[in-house]
Amino acid sequence: MASKTAERILAAALTLFNEQGENAVTSVDIAMELDISPGNLYYHFKGKEQIIDGLVHWFSEAMQTLLRPATLEKVQAEDFFYFIAIVLDKQQLFRFMYRSPADLAEKYPKVKHWHKQQIRQMESSLSQLLLRFAAQEALLASPAEQRLMVDLIIMILTQANQYDDLRNNDDPKAQKFHALSLMMTALLPRFRLQETTVAQLRKAIEHHSMANLTLPTVRGDI
Repeated sequence: MASKTAERILAAALTLFNEQGENAVTSVDIAMELDISPGNLYYHFKGKEQIIDGLVHWFSEAMQTLLRPATLEKVQAEDFFYFIAIVLDKQQLFRFMYRSPADLAEKYPKVKHWHKQQIRQMESSLSQLLLRFAAQEALLASPAEQRLMVDLIIMILTQANQYDDLRNNDDPKAQKFHALSLMMTALLPRFRLQETTVAQLRKAIEHHSMANLTLPTVRGDI
């Protein structure tokens, strides 16, 4: 278990990386943010690579909890876009990892491995959900179309932030709902949901709030 100081270092590094980008932040910057000596930081982490490794571990734990089978089993078609919103929330907490993923992966081998592993896990989880929705006739899509839907979702999840950054839209909440809007525009016509549910989804996107779009049992387990 990481010490409290180590956790504080990781939390401060995460904030600085998200705000300024990993490349613009040094270990000394992180120490200064916490008002500790560089030597104290070095005692816990022997450089930025170990800090990045710690943050990858944090993110991996968060995503493992979200994508565990017991959670996925409770996600119904009506909850799907809320589920995606939660995925985006977790990604936004570690958004520096999606700002320039290729550059980050080149500098830190564990990040490259993590990105590949995360994509495989997301592909598997999303495929399971869409297959179940199709079997329940809540989704109109052939197996081939489902695979393309999975590709589209993951492309938006992993690339939308970069596109928004290029457009000088760096507000995390706006980025989240832009990604959701892209997915809903492409995928919602394929879903067979009650009109009230569809209306709620569209209203949620318009007002940037997904707070009331899922069952309490699902929300509590994610």
